[in-house]
Amino acid sequence: MLFGFTLLLMTPTYDTNDDPVMALVASGYGTVEGPDEHLLYSNVLLGFILKQLYTIAPLVPWYGSYLLLSQFVAHWLLLYAIMLLKRNRFTVFSYLFFYLAVGVYFISHLQFTTTAFMVGLAGLTLVIVSLFQDQRGKHLPWLKWEGAACLIYASLIRYPSLQMLCLASLPLVVVIGWKLARSVELKPYLLPAFLAVCGVLGAQYYDRQYYQQDAAWRDFLPYHSVTALLINYTQIPYFEPTKPIFDEVGWSNTDYWMLREWVYLDQDTYSLERLQQFKQKTDALKLSKFPQVKKAWLHSARHAVVHPVFLLCLYATIVFNRLNQRQTWQRSIIRWTLLWVVLIMIMLIIYLKLPSRVLTCLIAVPFYFTLLLNQTGWNVTDDTQPRTRGILFKTGVAILLLGCALLVWDQKKWSDHLVARNAGFRQNLTEMLHRWPEKVFVSMWMFPIDCFLPYDNQSQIRDLKFLFLNGLQHSPHFQNKLRAYEIQLPMDELIDSDQLLLITREKQVPLITSYLKQHYKGAIRLILKYRGEGFLVLQLDRAPKKPDGQKQEPPQETAPGS
Repeated sequence: MLFGFTLLLMTPTYDTNDDPVMALVASGYGTVEGPDEHLLYSNVLLGFILKQLYTIAPLVPWYGSYLLLSQFVAHWLLLYAIMLLKRNRFTVFSYLFFYLAVGVYFISHLQFTTTAFMVGLAGLTLVIVSLFQDQRGKHLPWLKWEGAACLIYASLIRYPSLQMLCLASLPLVVVIGWKLARSVELKPYLLPAFLAVCGVLGAQYYDRQYYQQDAAWRDFLPYHSVTALLINYTQIPYFEPTKPIFDEVGWSNTDYWMLREWVYLDQDTYSLERLQQFKQKTDALKLSKFPQVKKAWLHSARHAVVHPVFLLCLYATIVFNRLNQRQTWQRSIIRWTLLWVVLIMIMLIIYLKLPSRVLTCLIAVPFYFTLLLNQTGWNVTDDTQPRTRGILFKTGVAILLLGCALLVWDQKKWSDHLVARNAGFRQNLTEMLHRWPEKVFVSMWMFPIDCFLPYDNQSQIRDLKFLFLNGLQHSPHFQNKLRAYEIQLPMDELIDSDQLLLITREKQVPLITSYLKQHYKGAIRLILKYRGEGFLVLQLDRAPKKPDGQKQEPPQETAPGS
């Protein structure tokens, strides 16, 4: 009922353009060879299944459907697990808060990382509930096998997401295992645990070996790995202490920011040797001594703290944890788990970017396990006694319910906004194909491909010739497109050929202009050809030279929209 009501109230949307790109690969609309299993971020075994489905029925949105179905199954299992421990109206009511605060956000910001996390959380919960049921003498053998299957499936969707879940849940799992080890027979869990570990690690090993057996993908992986580390880790400030490193590599601040924005087409400037050299030099820096880096850390921390899902989950964890009896291990372990999760967030803020999808996953761990352990901290005699739900608790629940309602309403507005953008974006694609059926579009990663919805089959983009700069520029998919479109050097041909047009957003025009000035000595004009839903289509052209003897005017760029 909750899931159905949510889908009636709002339309699911993607959180980033990673998932639409993976859907384009699986469907074949983003490649020139048809459906492909190389999803890169999800396991190739899952890619095989999606490839087969798109081959059989290419107009069905299989990628978005599988994410939504996985989220539904995860919530079904999470609610089922709680109700196995105690089935009453308060149990259902408490889970409602988790769904409103976390579930609705994950549906309105659908993403493979959060989906893998939810499936993994369901699997881990089933194993834990199985232990509690065994302690009560109600052995349910299928729970641990279902949990093992969920953990394997979560690793196929996003292996690092399962790693993050295991890390965040480590204190709680250790304490539960220690508390129940004497009263529960653990031998029946050895085989499911062994198969789960073998399944997770075996699938990961097969995925790596599958890419390694292809020479083109094998050459691409080291390049992509070092590039991702430079982009996803802490930003390196460009100032006097770090300038020698930039000079040694031969980069300017503009070159570095083009890399950070996933636009690296120049194979000389962004060679693997230069990337590795820059990574090695910057790893030796003590970033904590730079005020610019500390300021960026504080900005990330402030952004995390004020996120509505973080605030709601933190507040709900505190409110519901007070239901557990004082001086009990259930109440204490939730406090320690919450502290552990905050420490993980601090570590991520220091060393990595902390996107909202990671933040919400981490803070959901103590929230859900608070609800789960609330069903284990009261013995049989306590069931006949009303729990202490004073005015303070009731007030806290009322505030929490109001916050959840506001969050759901905000997600509905976000969904409606993207649905409107989706309609405009699809109209843009139709107009662009009509105007330039033979043009090739070099599109930066901000190209609003994330306007595609999970319900879309993305067939509107099937006939568009485009090179998407999303960090896969050296991948076989990208290189095959270059050969199919007879393109040698995309950036050079953007200027010297009328076959290619550039797609970007207006805020990126100054960065592109600075890069062109640096690497192309002549004046380059940016001519606006089309304004779409959140993006611009630009033509790059060299400004005409003045006759000999006439004073050369300074380079000027045609401003978009002029």
